[in-house]
Formats: sequence, C-alpha cells, structure tokens
Amino acid sequence: MRKILLTTTAMVALGSVSAIAADVSVSGNVRFRYNTWNDSIVDTVADGANNSTMTDVLQLWVKSSATTDNGLTLGTNTRILTGGTVDRNYISIKGDFGSMTMGKDWGVASSSSLGENWAATIAGGEITAPTGTSSDAYDSIMKTTASSTSGKVNKINYSTPSINGIQAKVSFADAGTAGGDSTGVVLQYKTAMADGNLTLGYIGESQTAADGASGTADQEVSEVGASFSNGMGRIWGLKMTDKTTENGGAVATDNNGTNFGVMYQMNDATKLMYYRIATEQDAGTNINDKYDSNTIGVRYDIAGGLRVGVLHTSFDFKDADLASANSTGSASRIEVRMDF
Repeated sequence: MRKILLTTTAMVALGSVSAIAADVSVSGNVRFRYNTWNDSIVDTVADGANNSTMTDVLQLWVKSSATTDNGLTLGTNTRILTGGTVDRNYISIKGDFGSMTMGKDWGVASSSSLGENWAATIAGGEITAPTGTSSDAYDSIMKTTASSTSGKVNKINYSTPSINGIQAKVSFADAGTAGGDSTGVVLQYKTAMADGNLTLGYIGESQTAADGASGTADQEVSEVGASFSNGMGRIWGLKMTDKTTENGGAVATDNNGTNFGVMYQMNDATKLMYYRIATEQDAGTNINDKYDSNTIGVRYDIAGGLRVGVLHTSFDFKDADLASANSTGSASRIEVRMDF
C-alpha cells in the first residue's frame, strides 16, 4: 500500500471551510481468473459447452483519514473497479458516539453477515452461473449469506459502540419517488471463549415496493447465526430467509436455507475452507424447489502480495414442477491475485 502524507500540517482556510491535514492512501488488487461451469441441463449459450472463461478484476481504493482535536476520526473511502466504475464512495465519521458512513456502500446487514461473505478470502467471491445459461434461474439461491435488498446504493449506516459485547447497527436508503426505500437492522453479541471469540447475531433488511406499481414487490431478507473464531480459523452456522410479497399481498417467493462451514488456518500461508448450503422454496410459484451444494477451497499466499486461490462447488437443483429442469453439476475457479 502506498501512502501519501499531505504536506499541509495546519488548518487551511478555504473561504468559510477549513481542511485538516490527512493521510491519503492508495491501495488495491488485480486478479486473473479461470472459471468453469458444467451442469446436466443443455444451456442456451451453446449445446454441450462447458462455459469456461478467463476474466480479470481491478479494485483500486483511495482512502483518506484524519483525527480532529476533539477526537473524531474522519475519512473518505472510494473504490474504482474495472472499466472505471465507482461502486463504493462514502464519508466515515467515528467517535465516542459510535460510527457512521454516508454514501455509496453496502448496508449494515450485508457487511455484518456471519457467513463467509462470498468466500472472498479464498478466491474472490462465490461462483455464479454464466450469463445466459439455464442455471440463471436458480442462481439467486446459491448464496452463503442473506441477499441484500439495497446493494451499494447511497445510504446512511450507523453503528453504536459495543457495550458489554452488545452492538446494534441500522441503515437506511431512500429511493425517492420511485419507491423501494430500504432499511437494515443488526444486533450482535460477542464474547471471549476458549482462546477465541463467539459471536451471535441477527441481521435483517427490507425494501418497500413503489406504491401501486405493477410487477413490484416488498422484499425481506434475514439471517440468524453464530460464529466462533480463534487462531486456528473459524466455524459458522446460519439460517437465512428471503421473502418477496406482491402489492396484492400474495407471496411470490419464500426461500429458506441453511449454511454452515469451517475455515482452517493450516499455517501462515495456507487456508482451507469447506461450506454447505441447503435451500428450499416454501411458497410462491416455485414452491418446493430445492437446491444444495458443497464447496471446498484453498488459498496459498506466496510472497509480496501475490496469492493463489481455488474454489470448487458441486451442486444439485430439483424443480418440483418440472423434472426436466432438474440439474446437477459443478463449478470451479482458479484465481491469481496481486495486492498493492
């Protein structure tokens, strides 16, 4: 990571606004991936194709931070992706009152999940179906964490200080006249246990559909789980829900699932991981559809920010109404990543 210390060491008058000296850092990573996908359904891209692809990823973070005389920690955080897209851009303020962010960022529910957060620590995120394949239909239930109703749109996030291990967090995204306002809530309890930490938590996020808009629905997602971590790694278990309700009150989807997994720190350079997902639709047009998968992964840190990660998932999907849509298959990713 390359840091640039602004040369200004005192308050600088800018009209009626004052700027304080701050540390500015530039960091990021470049990734090269080889991805494969195979399933028992002939996809719509090409009959019999194995859907192997090579892709690249760029993440560039520009961050600033400063501490005021009264103890506030102020900062900005901007992430630029491949193609120049700015997908994260927010102000952060921290103090005795807790912490707050304002801008384009994930909500507190997504960032506080006790799941493996898309396995990003191993090989850069969960594997999803190639665009245009029949597997797209059940991609939405392949997640190790509850879905987000708001994504990374502009929002306000607030977290209380931790009091005796208990912490609360809230977020709000206002969609304006289009509707779709999103609210997130997190309650977590953390305590020391057996040379490690046990965390118990609930997260929930809901989005309200635009009033009277046809084809839109309210969405509610939640996660209840536990996680234990120490020097050897981490183990976790979650129960997840994702429910959408049409304007007329009919339940469109009601996806319920479980996820449990373990990450083992073999040595300073090597991590191993396993997790299992099992989900079922309990209501709506796809009632009784089921999906389950098993994923294994390994990461090896070579040197100087260079690392290699491998993920492999085997999955089984059953369509309760259309047996010909049942599918079994596997997906893999090899990722070479360089941090700077």
